[in-house]
Amino acid sequence: MNDIESFDTVRTVGDLRLWSATIDLAAPTLSAEQMMQQDSQLPGIVVQHQGQLVALLSRRLLFQQLSRPMGREIFLKRPVSEMLDAMDRTPLVLRHDMPIATAVEVALSRDARMVYEPVLVETPGQSRRVLAIDLLLRVQSVLLDMAMQAKNRLLDEVQRTAGELRTALDELGKARDHLVHSEKMVALGQLVAGIAHEINTPIGVALTAATHLAERTTTFNTLFTAGQMKRSDLQSYVGLATQSTELLRFNIQRAAQLIQSFKQVAVDQASEQRRSFDLGQYLEQLVTSLRPEGRKLGHNIGLSCPPGIAMNAYPGALAQALSNLISNALVHAYPEDVRGEIRLIVRSEGNHVVIDVEDDGQGIPAEHLSRIYDPFFTTRRGSGGSGLGLHIVYNIVTEKLHGSITCRSAPGQGSVFTITMPQTVAE
Repeated sequence: MNDIESFDTVRTVGDLRLWSATIDLAAPTLSAEQMMQQDSQLPGIVVQHQGQLVALLSRRLLFQQLSRPMGREIFLKRPVSEMLDAMDRTPLVLRHDMPIATAVEVALSRDARMVYEPVLVETPGQSRRVLAIDLLLRVQSVLLDMAMQAKNRLLDEVQRTAGELRTALDELGKARDHLVHSEKMVALGQLVAGIAHEINTPIGVALTAATHLAERTTTFNTLFTAGQMKRSDLQSYVGLATQSTELLRFNIQRAAQLIQSFKQVAVDQASEQRRSFDLGQYLEQLVTSLRPEGRKLGHNIGLSCPPGIAMNAYPGALAQALSNLISNALVHAYPEDVRGEIRLIVRSEGNHVVIDVEDDGQGIPAEHLSRIYDPFFTTRRGSGGSGLGLHIVYNIVTEKLHGSITCRSAPGQGSVFTITMPQTVAE
């Protein structure tokens, strides 16, 4: 039951009735009996003298007097003033704005002999109305039922809403996983494109050198077979073969290095396995695989990392976080036709490592700094920006790597993203 339900507001229940029944001390006793007979539900009558409350004559007390031997003949011949001792001289008076629950509690706390006697309700204008206790209890019961029904409806609504929220959260989780997976595939796709473009150069040089060497070998063989070979032909061929072999060796090694770097980074990002690795060597592989994308846009990607930092963590997660930060810098840090440098700077602090990803670009406006990790926040909405890159970085660093990430930036002064993480990441 709502505790604010009072006599003023509870009329909507329909069962709460207040009687207006008053007699004066000068009136004959017969008028009280007549009033009771005229309204069989009247619980009592207010007895006043010159407008002041004197007593409350209840139906029970009146008919108790009338039911005695000779009670009717004696009672009806005596004035009301002589019957006050048979009335409630100190009736309970309740305020009209009193909550029903409080009214019930006060009424039931009276003396046991008076607990079922009617009470008075003082309404606005200082008029008094009579209220039967059984009606008060009945109204309280109705209100309790209404409150219980409202509570049950609310519980049903809460359970239904909770179910909808669980379903929405499940769908949101699936959507988030799908978006993260899509973002990872986009990153891997960019990595593949960059590596393919970068490998094309050494492979092309090696192919040209091999083709030229093959042609000269055919010519050399023809001269040798015909017995027309001169000393100068032999010297020329040996020089060309030496030069071509060196070109082949160098360019094939370069291609193999690129492929190895790409393979390790791609496998780590796809598998998300925890393993031990040397941080400097791994970051060198990562930077090697990312440099082609930077060079395509005219930017250099550098690395500064002390040797011998042993890690036991998730290299794929770290690679994805750093790749996203570097890609974010490539996309957002520099206006068109502006060349810049992005650097990874690593230092060891106790059993933690700190990795700064800094650029010398245009910086981040102050009003955007507090929102850069929000999902779908991007300033390049119409230029291919999804707004998920830094959000994914934040989740990877805080949840997967058990670390933290901060950003320092000012317009025109570049940006520095700092990742702090333990060297040994728990399962």
